[in-house]
Amino acid sequence: MSSVFSFGHGDDAVMHGEFMGFALDDESLMSLRGWVERQGYPQAAVQQGGPDIFAQMLESTAPPKMAIVDIDGQVDAAAITTRIVSLCGGECRLVVIGSTNDVTLYRRILNAGAVDYLVKPLSPTLLNQALATALREPIGGNKPESKEANVVVFIGTRGGAGTSTIALNSGWLMAHEFDQNVALFDLDLQFGTSSLALDLEPGRGLRDIVSSPNRVDGLMIASSIVPESERFSILGAEEAVDEVVPIDGSAITALLKEMKGNFDVIIIDLPRHMLATHKRLMAAAHEVVLVSDLTLAGIRDTLRIKSALTSLGCAARLTIAVSRTNASGAGHISQAVFEKGAQAHINTVIPDDAVSLTLASNKGKSLGETAPRATITNALRELSLRLMNTDEQARGKKPSFFGQFVDKIKGDGKGKSDRRSKPL
Repeated sequence: MSSVFSFGHGDDAVMHGEFMGFALDDESLMSLRGWVERQGYPQAAVQQGGPDIFAQMLESTAPPKMAIVDIDGQVDAAAITTRIVSLCGGECRLVVIGSTNDVTLYRRILNAGAVDYLVKPLSPTLLNQALATALREPIGGNKPESKEANVVVFIGTRGGAGTSTIALNSGWLMAHEFDQNVALFDLDLQFGTSSLALDLEPGRGLRDIVSSPNRVDGLMIASSIVPESERFSILGAEEAVDEVVPIDGSAITALLKEMKGNFDVIIIDLPRHMLATHKRLMAAAHEVVLVSDLTLAGIRDTLRIKSALTSLGCAARLTIAVSRTNASGAGHISQAVFEKGAQAHINTVIPDDAVSLTLASNKGKSLGETAPRATITNALRELSLRLMNTDEQARGKKPSFFGQFVDKIKGDGKGKSDRRSKPL
């Protein structure tokens, strides 16, 4: 196929205002048509053909809010992408699809102005993820002024203190209530629960990414990260428990570098036994949250981790959060005794609420969804505000237009694994 647009197809096609898709092969055509049908769009929103059809339609009508265009066979895919973006006039978010799985091509297409490049074959989950990603990105490749994401590392001083639960729900609240683009990176690749807690199927490829810095690129990250919504994404895995999973500290640093431009906040759930091997990660952190229970062991390990952070050269602000505050029995102490022994002020108290936590767990949802007015959720809300370095005015933000649009395609099943029920 030539790299020059040719016309003569799609004369009877009508541009749909929200979405248009253009596919060259039958398999991609059927995938796109099945997808638009599930979104409630007409079948005519997907046309047989490629960029030439789209270009012809753009000559006589306004572009849709989003388009997926097949560029297979083009001699210069980047030039074609640039041409489509130019014809759209900056009014359309463009996703390009093709058969070539090449990082250089991916970067050239994004530099040309597309917001994403998908490698065939297409799937409903892949299409949903692409739309969520596309709606986060600026139109036409016009990147805003670089802004470094706020990196927040959660570390539990004791097992069972609820660190992962606190990290997950804080991230969800930042994204859904305070309009932050948030990524949660669960570094426990074998026993992490972040994806499971929201009933999401973990992405694929994270093990390869963290094993070597040479494998870190935007395409690999896009295939591994799973969006829970337009503004909240999970990067996690469920690797076999009988295998050694290598994690290269330099790969984590490279991964953060790739992600920082796409998110406002990156939350890292770091198992405490991995602290010593991630000096560069801790040096890059803006905030460290130590989560402890109110026990003598909690005091001891809070002191030990604080000392380790200093020796690792971590200059991040330290937040101390305590949980299981209503627990009783041998070993449990008061907040005053804890502060004196740990030589640290408690910044956040997360109250016990077994009922709300059980409900959220059983439904595979966040506390913000299942118990928005619960005391525990309010405490997490205050923690989220602290970690964003913001104030109460953030509560007045409204969802963006595209946030409402992504809800249309999200439905009940986007990214879901249906772990708690049989597939429909």
